[in-house]
Amino acid sequence: MTNEFNAAPQVLISDLAQKKKLHWIEVALVGTASNRDGLGALVRVSTGGRVQTRSHDGKSGYLSQSALPEYFGLGGSGEVERVEVLWPSGRRSVVEKPKTNATLRIEEPRQ
Repeated sequence: MTNEFNAAPQVLISDLAQKKKLHWIEVALVGTASNRDGLGALVRVSTGGRVQTRSHDGKSGYLSQSALPEYFGLGGSGEVERVEVLWPSGRRSVVEKPKTNATLRIEEPRQ
């Protein structure tokens, strides 16, 4: 007799990237007037008529911390129109048509 404790373990594998080409962009912030990691900044990524907005707060859930570069999945859209950062200091950065499937490093303007 078998029960759930004797059953063989199952391994789940995601092969979505093998079925179709997926695109992404990571945004790494470097603050100058604000804090060094740009915590508190608002990051907007515009692509294919959609806008994704994230608050760069360095956490991902209850009592946890995630990697600081913000990751944006772009799905099948292979081009980003613009990335906009609203810094805690009130300054603003805009990058037009950045490279996808890469990490974009944005430094806060000094003035």
